Amino acid sequence: MVLNRDAKIMERPDELAAYRSAKVHMFYLPGEATRDQLLHLVEFNLAEIITLSADRTPDVRKITGHGVERFVVRRRRR
Repeated sequence: MVLNRDAKIMERPDELAAYRSAKVHMFYLPGEATRDQLLHLVEFNLAEIITLSADRTPDVRKITGHGVERFVVRRRRR
């Protein structure tokens, strides 16, 4: 399981591919959040993070004040 604040990873295909090939669960935290806000988000959502991490199918999710949500990868416009 990876807790990460770097959403730009979704724009770096090689790095993202490495995480996916390692089959890890990735959870993104808000990059602008303070230490106290991050602590609150992880504590508030810890049970759901653990439950989702136990799933055999890794996925990319984001941690918000409303819970854990699937991270939707937006394609860049050309």
